[in-house]
Amino acid sequence: MNKMIINRLIEVRKAYGLSGYAFAKKLNIPQPTYLRYETGEQKLSGKLIEALVVHCNVNAYWLFTGEGNMFIDPENNSWNRQNDILVEEKLLSFGKRLSLLQAHHNFLDREMAKLLKISEKSYLSLIVGNTKPDIDVLNQIKRNFKISIDYLLYGDDSIDDENC
Repeated sequence: MNKMIINRLIEVRKAYGLSGYAFAKKLNIPQPTYLRYETGEQKLSGKLIEALVVHCNVNAYWLFTGEGNMFIDPENNSWNRQNDILVEEKLLSFGKRLSLLQAHHNFLDREMAKLLKISEKSYLSLIVGNTKPDIDVLNQIKRNFKISIDYLLYGDDSIDDENC
């Protein structure tokens, strides 16, 4: 796991002035699970990323890259991540955006799975929305396609050359 992302996760918790237990409670995830995230024993999950965005207004782009502001000001949200549909609904559309990305590049399912370093079955599960992406999948997509993580998680479901 990327040590820098773990450090940013800890930085968010400390910005709230909370213990690991209290922060896990705020995020509505089990404390042992949260502690495994902080120690790097467990990969950051889509559920954790979603909780950080929804409950703490964490800027997902900052979480992955360290660039920009740690928090998104809900009053001045230039990405409109909560404009007409909820964050959860946008995250559920991840599979649709991934499928559009695949079609844009004319890749087969097995080719996409290989690029993402996951099984074809896991890839198909992402496409149909049965599983949420973890941090490794998001990073592989970003590396292979040079695409915005904010678009991947909360995009407008359209692919153009700017988003690929």
